[in-house]
Amino acid sequence: MDERAGKAGAAADPGPDTGEPIVGRDAEWARLLRAVDPASPQRVLLLLGEAGTGKSTLLDSVARRAAASGARVLRATGSESESDLAFSALHQLLRPVRAEAKRLPEGQRAALGGALGAGRDAAPPDLMLVGVAVLNLLSELGGPSPVLVLLDDAPLFDRASLTVLSFVARRLAGEPVTMLVGARTGEHLPGFDGHTPVLDLGPLDDASAHRLLDLQPRSPAGRTRARVLDQAVGNPLALVELARSARDPDREPPPAGPLPLTDHLERVFAARLDGLPSPTARALLLLAAMDTGDSALALPAGLPGAGDDAWLPAEAAGLIRRTGSGLRFRHPLMRSAVYHAASSEARRAAHLALADLLRTEPDRRAWHRAAAAPHADADVSADLVRTAGRASR
Repeated sequence: MDERAGKAGAAADPGPDTGEPIVGRDAEWARLLRAVDPASPQRVLLLLGEAGTGKSTLLDSVARRAAASGARVLRATGSESESDLAFSALHQLLRPVRAEAKRLPEGQRAALGGALGAGRDAAPPDLMLVGVAVLNLLSELGGPSPVLVLLDDAPLFDRASLTVLSFVARRLAGEPVTMLVGARTGEHLPGFDGHTPVLDLGPLDDASAHRLLDLQPRSPAGRTRARVLDQAVGNPLALVELARSARDPDREPPPAGPLPLTDHLERVFAARLDGLPSPTARALLLLAAMDTGDSALALPAGLPGAGDDAWLPAEAAGLIRRTGSGLRFRHPLMRSAVYHAASSEARRAAHLALADLLRTEPDRRAWHRAAAAPHADADVSADLVRTAGRASR
């Protein structure tokens, strides 16, 4: 996610290879660094903020700083399409350390293997035993060096993973493991209740908002700057995107009005779709309908490769960014804008195309068929029942 934040005087340096300055977040950045310090007694921190306030940028920066210091970084990001698949978030988190899990005691190893789809027992795994296995695995990983666990968009995790991870979070005292959890303000996060320390990302103050605008190419001035500041209400992403829109020579500056911030941003982002070539627009809609920024999943579903020319106009319009060899939307609001700017018929066609391409992934196929159904459909309902059965097992 391309959420930006930093300090008002001069852009803070959050670590090596960050790519973005961090503006207006001195206190928050310092607290995050204290939290990941191995000597800190605080092992869990919940990072809350509205969309665009900089949660993901801060978490990414902390991850880079921790990795550069020798820590082991494990992370998972919530996905709407996988939120009903039991242990899918835990699978994402622990996939890089599957080999180390083999050293767990037999009972714990079997329980964790069953939860992650590697066991032979058809019975549902014991959640407490899975939690103990994850706790012991993280503790063992933290023996040689600290472990940082990053959980972004955690409210979109499946309930089983949240249950296990909250169980672990309450038992990290004295362990060489830090857990940072990102969520939007107001979202329900079962298991991470009032006992979890919280760091709130509010809007930037006026000085920081002006500083962030000053860092933008051809920074807006005069009445245009006042309108950008008024509409952004201190939201870093809104400041950057409205400034980008205001300097576009082919469009009028964004209109003033009492629109809610998210709705207004989606309208600004959707305006960038005008004039995109048909292959680019189709690829963007498929990527938006996929509900994932993971090209490893998107490419088998028939999207153009990251090097395909179809993506160049979208990249030039600031809708997507490259991450290594993959692609993702610069922010979830951009995905939302692309998706909702399309007609209902186009969205339905995209979901049907993805369902047809994902025949080897029945659970994701069922999700797309359901999203494409204009009314109750017995066949789609049967697919969803089978998906629920697999998740239960």
